Amino acid sequence: MTVKRRYLLLAALVAAIGVLLALAVAAVVGIRRDPTRCYFADAQVWELCRQWVPAREVSASAPTERATGYIKGIYVSHYALGSPEYVAHIQALLETTELNAVVLDVKGDRGYLVYPTQVALAREIGAGDQVMVRDWPALMQWFKERDIYTIARIVTFKDNLLSAAHPEWAVRDSATGRVWKDGEGLGWGDPNVQAVQDYNIALAVEAAKQGFDEIQFDYVRFPSDGAVNRATFAGPNTATNRIVTIAGFLGRAKQALAPYKVKVGADIFGYTTWLTQDMGIGQVIEAMAPNLDVLSPMLYPSTFATGLPNDGGAYANAVAFPYEIIQKSTQRAAARARAVNPKIEVRPWLQDFPDYAFDRRTYTVDEIRAQMEGARAAGGRGWLLWDPAVKYTRAALVSAQPRYPPNLTGFVPALRYREIGRPAGPDRRTPEAFRADLKRLLAAGYYPVTVRGLVEERLSMVPAGKRSVVLTFDDATPGQFRLLADGTVDPDSAVGILKAFHDAQPADWPLAATFFIAPDGDEPGAAVFGQAESARRKLAALRAWGLELGSYGTHINVRGGSLGRKSLAEAQRELGLSQTLLERWLPGLRVFSFALPDAALPRDPALLVKGEHDGMYYAYGAVVGAGRGLARAPTTASFDPHRIPRFDVTDAELDHWLAVADRPGMAYVSAGE
Repeated sequence: MTVKRRYLLLAALVAAIGVLLALAVAAVVGIRRDPTRCYFADAQVWELCRQWVPAREVSASAPTERATGYIKGIYVSHYALGSPEYVAHIQALLETTELNAVVLDVKGDRGYLVYPTQVALAREIGAGDQVMVRDWPALMQWFKERDIYTIARIVTFKDNLLSAAHPEWAVRDSATGRVWKDGEGLGWGDPNVQAVQDYNIALAVEAAKQGFDEIQFDYVRFPSDGAVNRATFAGPNTATNRIVTIAGFLGRAKQALAPYKVKVGADIFGYTTWLTQDMGIGQVIEAMAPNLDVLSPMLYPSTFATGLPNDGGAYANAVAFPYEIIQKSTQRAAARARAVNPKIEVRPWLQDFPDYAFDRRTYTVDEIRAQMEGARAAGGRGWLLWDPAVKYTRAALVSAQPRYPPNLTGFVPALRYREIGRPAGPDRRTPEAFRADLKRLLAAGYYPVTVRGLVEERLSMVPAGKRSVVLTFDDATPGQFRLLADGTVDPDSAVGILKAFHDAQPADWPLAATFFIAPDGDEPGAAVFGQAESARRKLAALRAWGLELGSYGTHINVRGGSLGRKSLAEAQRELGLSQTLLERWLPGLRVFSFALPDAALPRDPALLVKGEHDGMYYAYGAVVGAGRGLARAPTTASFDPHRIPRFDVTDAELDHWLAVADRPGMAYVSAGE
């Protein structure tokens, strides 16, 4: 080799090294200018730049779970508190699930107090004779150490002990002249009598001094069962007097508890949320709410014997509508209560006990979760589960672990699947791999939501400490939803796998995903999951299961070019026609989300938001597929609901993006509902 040739080769090598160094320097400079790029880099670059790149800031304004005020509690009876086994059971639930509150019987249904009392009248009448917990401070300390919100339940006017010791203060029986008894054979203190009110207020003050966060008055009403036509009172038995008496008691209690850092709550009948007359018990929301911090309607579907008022019989079999009964009743209670007290919290009681009025069913996990979702959707500030047996359905509660500190400025992975089947290939994920994906996401603390849940509901359903993930399925391929010859769902199809995974851990993994459909005609056919004869039934099933149906354009778009190459008129027709057809196929459906098949935006991106075709208007609340990567959380200022990125699921892509999400401060983590 000549000297000249060697020189030229050396010069070329030096030049190449220079280019590489320049590129490296440029990359470093670029990362230093925009440190976020380091967090999205591949593993090798991340290991290099993480040493000097500034740590991502977790939102300083992210509230703690307790600060959100979303209470999720269970009731513990007087007698259960005296059982080490029951106490251990309750403590295990509080430590291993989403529960963050407990309602403890301070004064139970029989009038006995759970801890040693210093209230003289209570000791005089024997209310302290069945103490269940001798070392009450130790039990309260256990709750405080775990930041458990504690609620003292005080059964107020139903009081067999007080009525027996002081019959002059009791509700009287006009037929016998003696103490009146309810359907359980128990006497009641007369709500009109100030001494009866004073006694319960004294117990409430004592509970506040014990460190409770909230005092909850139950049976804060006139009696409703038994021979109420024979019940006589110290005051006139009129609606006006009853309403004023109950509201007045709550006002006096509120004033007495004002020096203590404690909320004041009250339980009311479920039908009280619907009726403006007092039903003979003195409970009217507008009269009670001004003196309360918390209103807890008892919305057990089993108690709605005649359905909802003026519902035309739609909910006559109330026990079959756990979501609707809770959602509609909570919404009504909140509207009425907040009209007179804008700061009041409405936190309903939910049913976790067998039905006794309709078909004797035991509520399933999904039916219990439906009640919880109904309370949240209606604007309730949490929920309380009632099970007088103090057992509770553990599977209906989200697991506490894994759990992460809140981060409202993080990112949300949006995953794109197309076909589920064998063998593995481009755009095809095997059933085994899809199952493994779900297990991996669950183990990493992810909680699935739909695209609509991400955008419209702003992840408000995600439990505290959980990350969010969006699963999307494009183009209604056969492997996404297949029926077998006997009409059952193919367990190896995407829907079959999702349902089985949900059934195995129903609270931790709700049935939530978005299926993007590309209509190809006036009626759903083979383009919808590959089985024309069952296409409409499949769509109806997905909707009934709570899965989101979105638009994928039409098959004209999939086969004939991207939106980016269409005229404005053609793009609007594509966007509008797909929405129109889907909503025509399923009356009442509102198509909220659109997926870009090839990530190509129309020439005018504003057309993704809304437009018009052939005299018909369309609008989309969310668009996914504009870019590859993680989506910003809807709680960030830079979130754009019409440019939500996602990534195709392959082993390499999933490994990379979940690793990125694992980096400090990257994953969105909920602070609570």
